[in-house]
Amino acid sequence: MTQNFLDNNRVIAWLARFDEADRANARLLLSLLKLVSADEFRQAMMELLERQATESELPLALFNETERGKRKGKPHRLFKETKVGKTLRAEDKVGPALVPRQRYIGEQIGSEGVTASILTQFQKLHKRDVLLSPGAQIIRERKVRRFVLATDFIGSGDRINDFLEAAWRVRSVRSWWSRREAAGLSFDVIAFSGTTDGIERVRNHPCQPTVHVAVVCPTIRSVFPPSKAAEIEAFCQKYVPKRLAEVALGYGQTGSLIAFSHSMPNNAPAIFWTKFKRSEPLFPSRVTVDVGSPFPLAIGSVAEKARLEAAVGLQSTSEPAQPITIETIVLAALQRGPRLPEAISGRLGLNLLDVNEALLKLRDLSWIDGHNQLTDRGRIVLHRLALPSAAKLLPKSRNGHYFPKSLRVPRDV
Repeated sequence: MTQNFLDNNRVIAWLARFDEADRANARLLLSLLKLVSADEFRQAMMELLERQATESELPLALFNETERGKRKGKPHRLFKETKVGKTLRAEDKVGPALVPRQRYIGEQIGSEGVTASILTQFQKLHKRDVLLSPGAQIIRERKVRRFVLATDFIGSGDRINDFLEAAWRVRSVRSWWSRREAAGLSFDVIAFSGTTDGIERVRNHPCQPTVHVAVVCPTIRSVFPPSKAAEIEAFCQKYVPKRLAEVALGYGQTGSLIAFSHSMPNNAPAIFWTKFKRSEPLFPSRVTVDVGSPFPLAIGSVAEKARLEAAVGLQSTSEPAQPITIETIVLAALQRGPRLPEAISGRLGLNLLDVNEALLKLRDLSWIDGHNQLTDRGRIVLHRLALPSAAKLLPKSRNGHYFPKSLRVPRDV
């Protein structure tokens, strides 16, 4: 984080609540938190959607991930089924609402409201090829081949799987999916970010969706080596009230280190968003942008560079001998495994496209091999990153004072 962020009154007050011995861990955890601006979120989501519209078969059906009602532990079917002869058939023309209807006074709209706005804008640009939350009958009539579900974040994967299961419980949907190789229906899930475990859980749903994310979410366990991760987790658990022990590392014990301008996921450590020592948290009720919030101070290229340097331990008070770039940051992240692009993205909170581009450049420079292992040349570069640049000193004279012994005639005289 930048010094302006650390000098924010709310940040100073938040750090002061920890014991002196724990403040270094608190500052470290805060410096690794990836903060996503509204513009960055919208741009990444639009790029993911554009890829769906250009790289897959059209038309596609676009749905917004919302919480599904349940009965006996099973989500309600996405489309209503009616009996036609001896079979049940889904014939709705309109699918689920982009944003759920208000059921009681004071009911809050979550991140689905922000995502719904982006989906609406995208559909306006692709009216012929994109159907926004269509019903089963429209899917059938328009011969839709892709079921695309959009969300901001995949944490544990529970809500995404509930939505997919709601569609999967419809007999017509399962029938279309069984013919996906010829003329049936395939599933895709897009999200700005997701944890490795959450993404894997979604991929394992019976409908076998393809998951697309811009950034793999950094978590305590992906950013830190195992021993340090255990220390940080113990620190997070130490300051949470007993009643919140189950969510000390966030819902599902995820420990996600990401926050959006519209909210912080409930998968983030509770010390960021819950009260302790009778004091307000850094992000009350997981609201990230309000009067006095430090969030705006951590947005921008300078703050992002500082976060990435902290993620690989390259913070230094002096300029290193080797310039710090995206390539050298990725190179430093490759010192420990796993070394797949998704793992590096999750370790750094860096866009997957940027990670893949950096890996290509590192191979061209012969700093890594084809298995993303460091070469001898790459190790030399890392060594230079740890060294301060040599000071450029004037040569010392043997004499205490210098006096010229001869003078030349000035030019043009």
